[in-house]
Amino acid sequence: MTSRQITTFYLGDACFGVDILLVKEVHRHIAVSPIPGAPPHLFGLMNLRGRVVSVVDLAYCLHRSAKQDRQEGYLLIFKTREEIASIRSPDLLPESGDPGEDIVGFLIDRMDDVLTIAPHEILPPPPNLPDIDDHLIRGVIRREGRLVLLLNVTEILDQVMEAASDTDQHPNRKAGTVA
Repeated sequence: MTSRQITTFYLGDACFGVDILLVKEVHRHIAVSPIPGAPPHLFGLMNLRGRVVSVVDLAYCLHRSAKQDRQEGYLLIFKTREEIASIRSPDLLPESGDPGEDIVGFLIDRMDDVLTIAPHEILPPPPNLPDIDDHLIRGVIRREGRLVLLLNVTEILDQVMEAASDTDQHPNRKAGTVA
């Protein structure tokens, strides 16, 4: 079986990871424009070389405490469906997900490292993860005395889009939580 590379990052003290083949780039010192009336998980929009990036507040989606100054975070920007299609193969990108057609980024606290793992190193998520819906986590990786929660990017983005759609259809209803 082919090894995979996982980029890891932090929200508070918790370490998370996503398949590196989903990641387009990482930005520091981001300038995000808020969206009036947007659901709370949608932090705002960013201009990336003339293209609009929807910025998702991952801490909100995963029920985590956010940093005080969110503008000091990092933005983990994902490839689009078209960009992933050019590299997708069963060996290169197994079950990693599909971020969709739009450019989307997760607002995170800080970047960590890139891990090279074998598929058997991904353990099933424990049933007792506090405050995180288990379908948002693909698995857990044990590395150097810590646990890395491997995120299901597709599920998170599907819930973000569903919550945004609910807010659009019912503008007077307060948006619910994403996760």
